[in-house]
Amino acid sequence: MTDPESPRSLTDPVGVVLAIVGTVEPDLSSDVVEEAVRAVATSRTGHRQLARILETDPGVLLSGRTDGPPLVDRFIRHLLAAGASQVVQPRCPDCGRAAARMSHRDQQGRRVCTGCRNRGSGIFEPRPCSACGTVTRARHRDREGRPLCVRCPPEPGVDHVEVISDVIVAAAPGLDRGWLRTVILGVVVQPARQRQVAWELQDRPELLTGAAAEGTLAVRRLAAALADHGVEGMAPATCPGCGKHQPVIRHQDGTISCNTCYQRARATACSRCGIVRSVVARTPDGGPLCSSCRPLVSYNQRTCSLCGQRGVIGGQADGAPVCVGCYRLPTAVCSVCGRDRPCYRANSSAPRCLPCCRAARTAVCARCGKLRQIAGRDPDRAPLCRPCAVRREACCRCRRVRPVVGRVQDGPLCWTCIETEPAYFRACADCGVIGRTHHFGLCARCAAPKVLRTLLAGADGTVRDELHPALDALGRTEPAPLLEWLSRTSSRSMLAHLAAAQGPLTHATLDDLTPVAAAHHLRHVLIAHHVLPTRDRHLAALQRWIDQTLGDIDDPDHRRVLRHYVTWTHLRRLRRRRTPVTPGAAYSVRNEVSVAIRLLEWLSSRGRNLSTCTQTDLDTWCLAIGRPAHKARSFITWCTASGHTRDLDIRARGDHGRRDTLPGEDTRWIIARRLLHDTTIAVPDRVAGLLVLLYGQTPSRITTLTADDITHFRGEVHLCLGPQPLALPRPIAELVLTLADTRRGHVSLGGRTDEQHRWLFPGRLPGQPLHTATLARRLATLDVHSRISRNSALMGNAASVPAKALSSLLGLSIVGAQRWIKLAHPSGDDYAATITRRATADADDSDAASCHSPCE
Repeated sequence: MTDPESPRSLTDPVGVVLAIVGTVEPDLSSDVVEEAVRAVATSRTGHRQLARILETDPGVLLSGRTDGPPLVDRFIRHLLAAGASQVVQPRCPDCGRAAARMSHRDQQGRRVCTGCRNRGSGIFEPRPCSACGTVTRARHRDREGRPLCVRCPPEPGVDHVEVISDVIVAAAPGLDRGWLRTVILGVVVQPARQRQVAWELQDRPELLTGAAAEGTLAVRRLAAALADHGVEGMAPATCPGCGKHQPVIRHQDGTISCNTCYQRARATACSRCGIVRSVVARTPDGGPLCSSCRPLVSYNQRTCSLCGQRGVIGGQADGAPVCVGCYRLPTAVCSVCGRDRPCYRANSSAPRCLPCCRAARTAVCARCGKLRQIAGRDPDRAPLCRPCAVRREACCRCRRVRPVVGRVQDGPLCWTCIETEPAYFRACADCGVIGRTHHFGLCARCAAPKVLRTLLAGADGTVRDELHPALDALGRTEPAPLLEWLSRTSSRSMLAHLAAAQGPLTHATLDDLTPVAAAHHLRHVLIAHHVLPTRDRHLAALQRWIDQTLGDIDDPDHRRVLRHYVTWTHLRRLRRRRTPVTPGAAYSVRNEVSVAIRLLEWLSSRGRNLSTCTQTDLDTWCLAIGRPAHKARSFITWCTASGHTRDLDIRARGDHGRRDTLPGEDTRWIIARRLLHDTTIAVPDRVAGLLVLLYGQTPSRITTLTADDITHFRGEVHLCLGPQPLALPRPIAELVLTLADTRRGHVSLGGRTDEQHRWLFPGRLPGQPLHTATLARRLATLDVHSRISRNSALMGNAASVPAKALSSLLGLSIVGAQRWIKLAHPSGDDYAATITRRATADADDSDAASCHSPCE
């Protein structure tokens, strides 16, 4: 959106020049004039400068004056060469010649040619030669700066290149003088300049070894060239301000600094954002603009060649401007990580991808002290991370002090208000809906399917038939999350791999994708939408881990024994399960296999194997390894039964620590009451915590609860935790019903499916419940630690409920229920008294149908 108050010389500089020249040279075509404009001014800044000059004084084309800048002279010469007849070439006001270069100004401010400038400054005035006394024009200067005539050159016959070489060799002995002469001549070409450098180095040889910044430009270049060639002791110019080896400049005030320090010293508050930064441009009224705000002002925005919208230009495509929404970095092989990714400087010899650029800009934040990517600096130039560097101001719409994410003429905007700010709205080039466009002038709803189809397309630009189901499944995702997922490098590489593959889409195809986590997510999206068949994900992951782990074992005998062990014990048992393998079961197998590998490696290091291992060896290993040793008991038992070892045994791990309960009798009830009444806690966490504290449920069982497990009978709410539904007290029942009505997963990719909707605790993966470990971590933050909280609940219920009720209501096995009752009644007397008080078995079941809860 163009600001109507902006001068036309800023918004359409070429058009202004065409209009003015057209009135002076009506016979010249606009194409010829535009070609002349772009020939003399290659940047948009030059176009604006030329337009501003002609708009202010159109007569400069006809007057022949030299009041304007040299840009006007070059423009007029191009017009005359193209056939212009009315414009007048500016001439030197002193001699009247149309010189090609008139960059000097006289005392009246007029530009004059070089000859008139020299005559006016007295350079050509006759002076007595300091050697022979002849009064003539000085052609040379001696070492003290005195004039010399053409017949008295300073130090005739002296090879000043050799003089320079002598100074360098004195500082760095052993250099080849022939090679050194080549380096010097490559930097200092003119004899007069060689003489000046030789004199300068004779007076101050330290200019080459660390003080180059104090020397002339030729000395600085020579020092840099010697340092680049690896000459020992030579040092390039160092900026006195920042101490870095950078090109330095001697300014008009006599100071020396690099350009960075010079710009930093001239920094001032930006007229748009108010941040003190280097000035890179100015507004029409002279206000300073920083590099961040310059592209955001309306007159610096241009029409994108792809979407047709006017906006901030982020780059070019085939020489045409492309806005930041449409621009995409070209793909190249990163010179740092070696991956084929979108890279900066893709056409150079050292392209660098975005992650590597971010990694190169990491430092310890001066405010938070964390090692993060640098996003800004404080007034003392100390690095700041993005959270600390973000500028907070009062939003011009909501008046709340928030991070600034955009600006309009009225002031800064926060993220909430920018979503509804009309200044950022555009009409979608496809559907015409007014809103925020994504890229190529399309809204998110129109852009998402096109981007997805482009990434899944093969070399011929079409999506192969085997990928159409995947295309439909991914296309059901909401547009904004889908575009965010498609923008990730991992997602784009996976889709490119699928597009280049041959044959049907199978689980084996996804097994080859990387990174594993992203491929795992994509797999579950395709399973949830029935593109791929369901498979036991934890069992499949365990099998891949076993193959990889056993493949890394060098000893073939160890590899063979472990393969037989894990196949005929763990995998055989897991494959017979009627339910999918849980994360805990897979984790347990990994631990046992890892410990078995450690045992075999320990035996090999001592010259033994399974057949020669003794009980003493096994006991020694158990003492050395400590607590994990009991995890090898299954392996030793199998080896003994299979004849691989003698009759060996590892003592089973006791129950010490596994039956710990919460401290104090009231602790469980205090936590339960807080979960019941504290509305600041999320409903899923409250329900899960109560199920652990009151009914002894494990996180793995809680996450598998579905909406079908909630039933209604005779006005009561029941929850199926075991074979028999459990009647819930009214407060807990209300919480469970609230959870059923408001449950919401975090699935974004693939959209919500019927399978996802059935879980009471939906997870991040499509069609999957919340991960057990995630729920356990969330409960731990509420002081509900799964094991000891469950132990306390089961001990409390076992003290008053018989084994049959515990088993049927809480989902325990009858053996497990009896064990808990024995733990709750060590002597057995209390339990016998409890049973005696019960009249009949039916009465037992009726009384135990609702375990007591702190609902008062």
